[in-house]
Amino acid sequence: MGAWGSGSFENDTAMDWAASVENLGDVRRPFERLKAETDGYPGPGELVVDADFACELLAAAECVATLMGRRGRDFPGDLDQRLAGSGEPDGLMFHQARNAVLHVMRHSELAELWEEAAPDGEVNEWLAEMTRLIDRLNPEVEFEPWDQDHIEAKVGAPLSAAGGTCAFCDGPVASEELWGISLYDAYNMNSIGAGFWLHLPCLNARLDHKHAIANLKFDPDNMPDLDKL
Repeated sequence: MGAWGSGSFENDTAMDWAASVENLGDVRRPFERLKAETDGYPGPGELVVDADFACELLAAAECVATLMGRRGRDFPGDLDQRLAGSGEPDGLMFHQARNAVLHVMRHSELAELWEEAAPDGEVNEWLAEMTRLIDRLNPEVEFEPWDQDHIEAKVGAPLSAAGGTCAFCDGPVASEELWGISLYDAYNMNSIGAGFWLHLPCLNARLDHKHAIANLKFDPDNMPDLDKL
């Protein structure tokens, strides 16, 4: 794993898959395979997909994000040209792509390999990349202006007019990207909690992959049909 990059196309498996893609039908094929395998899986627990299949699923999801106008940093130029003119993916493909990324984050050999590769106490940049990919696959939803006093009181940390400061990277967090967290002593319910602001990718990069937080946004006019995922 040390020779791999955290980007979805920074590995040979994804690049080999990308070289075979000619149209949207090719992009959808890994999602359909995931559905067939999860539907046929008897358990226990969730189906853990192997590393190669996980790489293909992420590459296919990147194709969907690119067709939504949200190209990733390592998307192959030749693949972009072959998919040009394909139009936007339909509603089902959008949901399939996001579902695939979430499954890979939590139930894949690839996620386990990246977990092992991250030194103790160091960030897992792959999980941060997956968090950003899910965000690029989210639909456009109207951002509601915050009530600053209410949010500050809920989290227990002050805000500036522009947003907050991430407790992990110490960088600015814009209001539309803001996440807050409060910590309390569970053995002393009268303790005063400590509040923090953060970027979600910064938080996920420090969590076990099975507990990564997915910020899934939904368009009321395009809700997923769970039977098709």
